[in-house]
Amino acid sequence: MTDERIVAYLLKELPDDALERFEDECFEQASWPAQLDAVEEELIDDYLREGLAPEQRSRFEQNYLTTVARRERVRAAAALLRLIDERTTEKEDEEEVEEDEEEDAQIVVPPPPVTHAAPQPTGETWAGRFRALWGGNAWAPRAAASLAMVLFVAGAWWLYSSRTTEPQTVAALELNVRHNDRAPGGEQPVKVKLTPDIDALRVSLKLPEGSPTAARYRVELENRERERKPADVEGQAGRSVSVLVPAAPLARGRYVLNLFAVGADGEERRVGNYFFNVE
Repeated sequence: MTDERIVAYLLKELPDDALERFEDECFEQASWPAQLDAVEEELIDDYLREGLAPEQRSRFEQNYLTTVARRERVRAAAALLRLIDERTTEKEDEEEVEEDEEEDAQIVVPPPPVTHAAPQPTGETWAGRFRALWGGNAWAPRAAASLAMVLFVAGAWWLYSSRTTEPQTVAALELNVRHNDRAPGGEQPVKVKLTPDIDALRVSLKLPEGSPTAARYRVELENRERERKPADVEGQAGRSVSVLVPAAPLARGRYVLNLFAVGADGEERRVGNYFFNVE
């Protein structure tokens, strides 16, 4: 799996057969390839810093920025880059000020004559006091940048994790583990038709024989664009794990629920993949 092939996948430049082989390779691995995430981050960075060729930039906007999650990810990356650029500019300004102060210190100025005139105002403005307070402490700019980053992450997490209402109408679905969405014999993944009155899917994931013992389970919902987000695990009943999936974000297409068993020591092991199609 090369970086060029990953970029071609993200920009939808691969033919259909090559696209399916690429996805199968990803699903066959025990965990999601970290290389893919790294290349995706570099691609976003190149786009924001005007580092893509015109043809690639056009394909990025037309083929990559097709979902809300991806557009939010690019906006978050742009905010972080602005923060980094501002911090770099502040550091350069501080270095220039220090150089000027060193040069001024080498100039010998004779002391003024002693007079008995009334003391005059220092002329120090609030801006000067502000620069003295923050510019005189090396930790201050880093603390300000860290605080801004913490507030940004906390706000994003609050928007993601907040729930406005509990689901009123829930549709039940039962799935078996599968290695991919093209099972032998032409069997297709379970099809789900979501009507406007359905608020959520309650999916029962049947545990395969020999699945690892778990203290708890973790589930990721993944769409065809390989965007992943946590799914709410309601609990375990016998040989099944119950998951609640909100219906509103589910557009038409293929989805997969990735089930992980978390041991008492915190170590995770993949149990399997559970596919379904939304019509």
